[in-house]
Amino acid sequence: MYETHLTWLRRILAGKGLIIALIVGFLAVESIVAACFLSLMHFKTSNNWATRNEQVLIELERVRSIVSGAETHQRGYLITGSDNYLAPYREALDMLQEQIRRIGSLTRDNNLQQDRVAYLATQVDQRSDEMEQAIALRQTKGLPGAKSIVTQNQLNRTMDTIHDITEQIRDEEARVLARNRADSEAWALTTGSLALVFFLLNAVVFALCGVVMKLALSSHAQTERLVDALRPSTTPATR
Repeated sequence: MYETHLTWLRRILAGKGLIIALIVGFLAVESIVAACFLSLMHFKTSNNWATRNEQVLIELERVRSIVSGAETHQRGYLITGSDNYLAPYREALDMLQEQIRRIGSLTRDNNLQQDRVAYLATQVDQRSDEMEQAIALRQTKGLPGAKSIVTQNQLNRTMDTIHDITEQIRDEEARVLARNRADSEAWALTTGSLALVFFLLNAVVFALCGVVMKLALSSHAQTERLVDALRPSTTPATR
């Protein structure tokens, strides 16, 4: 009888230990879920910043292309005097202003880049004024007058300044892009690792649930047998 009591007590203690382990497992799963969620949010944030950096680089290339196109159309007008070049020239200038506004919006979180974009805008305006002066002289004084102002404007080296400032903006965005990509990859790896741990812990918790349920059923059956053993037997009275 003593051994039966001892076995039953051991089963109870073992059951309590498994229940504690199960509770700890549930808490661990909840912690992993929270960590996985935070890691995923960091990954999305880094990825969004990287996408924005890439967009800035794209807009910068468009600025260079549009400036080059505007100069080409202006030069075509100066040489030929044909008004057919003026419409695409004006359109290029309008597009250029829109591109610079986009770059300013995309870099609003970076004060250094904002200063560079503002300086780029002033240089683009200056270059636009130079081209407008050449067009006006072409209309009033012909090709010789336009050539004189073009030569004078070349000394200002405005286009060189535009190329330099766009290169500075590009280098900064490329540097930040590399950092954000590295952060994004690191958070992606962290999120994947946490997800793996989450699934493993889930498997352990479900296994513990099965053991606890099996132990509970076994303890219940053992308790019933113990109660039956301790119950006094009734024997018929003899005369």
